Amino acid sequence: MTYFSIRKIIPTLLLCLNSLLGYAQSTPVLKPKVGSSNDYSKAEQAAWSKVLDQYEKVNSGKLDYKTVSQKDQQMMDELDMGEGPHTEGVGCSWYCGGGPYKLTSSSSLKADEKNTYQVENIHDFDLFTAWVPDTQKEVIGAKIHFYFKPFSPRVTTLYIYNGYIKNKDLWQANARAKKLRLYINNKPKAILELQDVTNCQTFGIEPIQSIDHTKDLILTLEVLEIYKGSKYSDLAISEINFEGLDVHCFAAGTQITMADHSTQAIESIKSGDYVLSFDTNRNTLISAKVTRLITARHTRMTKIAFSDREIIVTEDHPFWVENKQWASVNPERSNDSYLQNQAVQQLAIGDKIWLPQANKYTTVQEMEIIEESQLSYTIELENGDSFIANGMLVKTEMLKPVK
Repeated sequence: MTYFSIRKIIPTLLLCLNSLLGYAQSTPVLKPKVGSSNDYSKAEQAAWSKVLDQYEKVNSGKLDYKTVSQKDQQMMDELDMGEGPHTEGVGCSWYCGGGPYKLTSSSSLKADEKNTYQVENIHDFDLFTAWVPDTQKEVIGAKIHFYFKPFSPRVTTLYIYNGYIKNKDLWQANARAKKLRLYINNKPKAILELQDVTNCQTFGIEPIQSIDHTKDLILTLEVLEIYKGSKYSDLAISEINFEGLDVHCFAAGTQITMADHSTQAIESIKSGDYVLSFDTNRNTLISAKVTRLITARHTRMTKIAFSDREIIVTEDHPFWVENKQWASVNPERSNDSYLQNQAVQQLAIGDKIWLPQANKYTTVQEMEIIEESQLSYTIELENGDSFIANGMLVKTEMLKPVK
């Protein structure tokens, strides 16, 4: 190679190197919040595996719960609560409206006589199963893709259970992820730096959602580095779950009271509109500017019926009740997901919800779960923390900051 040709190549190489360095610097590195450990001995694994088998038979009607031993019943009750090797309980959660509908991966290890290692294992809420990429094809560079439908509630949190958690010996014997690159719709967004522990590792991200009705939101995780196993080169990740927002909405057609006291369907409200709000400190109605209409698809909402009206709402949306406090069907979610000046209480049949324009209350008579999928809506305000939906005072919510 001539001196002249080398001089031509060097600037190109430097440009590529600078681009790579700039790319690396522009990708933030996220560190996890670490939860409790999931260390299972082989004996504990065997006991839980037995109960998991009974649990499936009870739920499918093949086994009577009453015939199971008291100890096993207690363990099954723990599974219902999202404890033990289950990462999600049977009650309603963000997954009632959110969550991926499809998973794919670049590869999966072939199943053996006892275990499968397919991509679905990473999101089955069971710590005793795991996704394992095909070691002969890849480990570093292996990818897994999570697909969320358009207008699915926004994703804000990833929960990662690293390694083969089935028992401590298997966890140590197999490799674990050390660094994962997070892509959002094929664009790199962050490096997730995992600890080498069995604990749940929580990563917070800015809220993301597909608002194009023709395109899914795709979250991809790529393996960048691993912690080596003591015996095997196989990489295992037991579970990745999600959490998010927008389980806090109203069904289409809900009538919102505007600042001029007219009403308008919530789905037709725009940024810049003014609605009627209520200042609970000054005990007076005020005008509030809408900054955003939020749309999310839900598959589970609650119809609350009164003697003279009804409303379809997600179960964590607070209403102002007679004893001057906020209450919702699911106060735990209301308090966990959003900032509150005072804790949201439990809403129950017989509670009285305030109608600020009429200066009176209406009584909750019935509650019914609506399972069908539907678009739902809520609004954010520039000032004020409430608005009027179907005549009733309801709360706006301020998101808790991402940690």
